[in-house]
Amino acid sequence: MDLRRRLARLDRLTRRDVVDLDAADTTDGGAPDTSRGAPPEAPPAELGLREESTGAGPCWVREWREAPPAVPDALPDLTGLLSRHGDSRPGRGQVLLVDTETTGLAGGTGTLAFLVGVAWWEGSELVVRQLFLPGPGREAALLAALAEWAAGFAVVVTYNGASFDLPLLRTRALMNRRTDPLAHLLSWDLLPAARRLWGRSLPDCRQQTVESVVCGLVRGEGDIEGARIPEVWRAWLSGGDTEELLCVLRHNRRDLVGMACILERLCGESAALAAEPAAVEDWRRAWALARVAERRRDDAAAARWLAAALDADGGREARAAGVAFAVDAVRILKRARRWEDLERLLHAEIAAGAGAWAHREAAILYEHRLPRLAQALRHAGELDDPGRLARLQRRLARKGGRSRGG
Repeated sequence: MDLRRRLARLDRLTRRDVVDLDAADTTDGGAPDTSRGAPPEAPPAELGLREESTGAGPCWVREWREAPPAVPDALPDLTGLLSRHGDSRPGRGQVLLVDTETTGLAGGTGTLAFLVGVAWWEGSELVVRQLFLPGPGREAALLAALAEWAAGFAVVVTYNGASFDLPLLRTRALMNRRTDPLAHLLSWDLLPAARRLWGRSLPDCRQQTVESVVCGLVRGEGDIEGARIPEVWRAWLSGGDTEELLCVLRHNRRDLVGMACILERLCGESAALAAEPAAVEDWRRAWALARVAERRRDDAAAARWLAAALDADGGREARAAGVAFAVDAVRILKRARRWEDLERLLHAEIAAGAGAWAHREAAILYEHRLPRLAQALRHAGELDDPGRLARLQRRLARKGGRSRGG
């Protein structure tokens, strides 16, 4: 098919009341087969949706108000937690949360976002606004409504959205010959931050796991498994009942509320970084905060939290974590020039049966930082490093000669 015909076909797809049945397919996660029925012209009352006008046609909308724990009005420094933080520190009212429900997870040009949920704070209240797609031909109106609502914000918050939701919306805008409605917003993806803070203590970092274990949220009844969501929308387009579709709307709303709670916990952990560690019960949390402080280039805070991890339970559980913890601990203590703490750590690791890496670090420590050449030589003797061994022997010999000459 030549380019002109392809563009003409695209125009038909993006027109309000036209569905290209040749392109419809239910087998590859793309747009649904609508040949068995047409979406209603007006929003069904039982879904709680209303029709609003946009510059590209009518859009179906539902609004909710929630009261989850609110993030601070002035957000704390989230550097080290978020992969892309930027230089500014936006206020609570400048943050827009976004979550999509789609026709599949392929993420290609055939995948539609049939429900886009956005949320923002008005005071301490979270406003949830859902934009619903009643058929493939109405997509331009949904994107126009999203662009209008996103215009006044500075940050877009998602959960794994940097890899899925945002690229999908960008693609759908391109397919509709529109600009990306979220391109002007700084992207904060909560998934990498959750992995940094809780990845060592949770079985996984799926959003619902973090919500439940970290935030204490219970979703309750009336939700739906994410894997079933595409088929529910396809069934509704073909004349299915609205009960399960209402569960999809509820699921999307709960995703947004959960994201708000996770962001609030991230803000709390960021504030904790600046404080002196109190009695630490969870050494994994202290370890995670030490790594975050290191990402901030705050070597002193990193060393404080690392020491707190070692102090918890006498350091037994932390050392039992193996080389991963020890390598982090050695690196952080060296950067903070905490030589005595490093010495204690290496002694404990060697006593617990650590391998050559611990002897190598001890040899370096005693040769260069705590000049005790005899101890450096003893640790070098445990290594397959004849060059280091010969150098230490020469230095000790020279030192002994000077002592006798004096």
